[in-house]
Amino acid sequence: MKILFISWDSDQTNYLENLFFPIFKGLEERLDCQFYVLQFSWANATEVERISSLAIQLNITYEHHLVCRKPHPVIGSILTTIKGQKAIKKLVKSYGITHLMPRSTMPAMMVNPILGWLKARDIKTIFDADGFPLQERVDYAGLKQNSLQYKWFKHVENKLLQQSTVVLVRSDLAKQIHLKNIGFQFNNKIFKVSNGRNKAFFKPDLVLRERIRKELSIMPSTVLWLYSGSLGPQYLLDEMLHLFETYHNRNRDSKFLFLIRNESGVRSAVPDHLVTDVIVKSVDYNLLPAYYAAADFGVSLRKRAPSLAGIAPIKVSEYLLSGLPILLSGGIGDLEESIGRESFCFMHHDYEEDSFFNWLTAAKNISRDEIRSKAIPIFDLENSLKEYELAIKATN
Repeated sequence: MKILFISWDSDQTNYLENLFFPIFKGLEERLDCQFYVLQFSWANATEVERISSLAIQLNITYEHHLVCRKPHPVIGSILTTIKGQKAIKKLVKSYGITHLMPRSTMPAMMVNPILGWLKARDIKTIFDADGFPLQERVDYAGLKQNSLQYKWFKHVENKLLQQSTVVLVRSDLAKQIHLKNIGFQFNNKIFKVSNGRNKAFFKPDLVLRERIRKELSIMPSTVLWLYSGSLGPQYLLDEMLHLFETYHNRNRDSKFLFLIRNESGVRSAVPDHLVTDVIVKSVDYNLLPAYYAAADFGVSLRKRAPSLAGIAPIKVSEYLLSGLPILLSGGIGDLEESIGRESFCFMHHDYEEDSFFNWLTAAKNISRDEIRSKAIPIFDLENSLKEYELAIKATN
């Protein structure tokens, strides 16, 4: 099998090399398959070269196409999807591609017009529905459900959901929502796959914990909060800072560490009286486990919205495999069902100041190895590979 993964991204993303590259390499070791990557984005040449060099190291064939943003982003995007159809056909012919794996709405827009061409060549389509990206635009970006843009994108999504050989989702709830939308006759072709991480990479480490705490000038007894990942209106930055400030008022030596690419966005939001207690850093991916080891618990908050039902935050897998207790928003995929009642998890919608502080105190005594042992069956990369393997084999 030769599988072409197609993605559409902005100018700054790291999920490709951090999430999908390890999954692709793991699948190549388990199956008789080879992965190729076609990425559309408006990243600069330096960023493209960075991803390309990583792909070369993993022996993954990678090709990048620039998303046109002129004369208007919408018009430019449409023009890019038309050119993208030609690029897909060219790669299919050049490499003898047997399976397409378009991720999300814009790649679906490229694949839909050539479905007949693909089926005539017996090329299977694995649609990575990627949560509910269209609903996210409604929830957080102001897209109106009665707009022509929404209706068109919804048509694009529904068509590929119905016409693809297999569909990938990130939660059981997402599967049920899609089936209600397109029909329960498609039940057998929708597969849940998880965003697993390498348990050998993300793990507790007392030596690294001590080293990073010294680097950050943090005392061994200091409670260190951790947030890692992207930021935007849906990630509740102000709420995180408010919760920390409330805790800090009682625990003056506590600190909050943000590991994030856009440092300025966090720094500008931190109140002056917390500047010395909020640490903002951008670190290489390979250093993440060391900083996780230094922390005492992780934060994963999201603004409540319908689109949350379809997601599986990567940071949750990383926190738990690192043995960290977690503060978690409700309504995120299947997480509340799978870990919401565990002693190492505090649900944000249950927040009450004293109960949260009591949980934080108790969480210090929970064994990191115990948290990790409960996380591995759900969040380890090996589990993801088994799920992907099952879905890919279903195309034959």
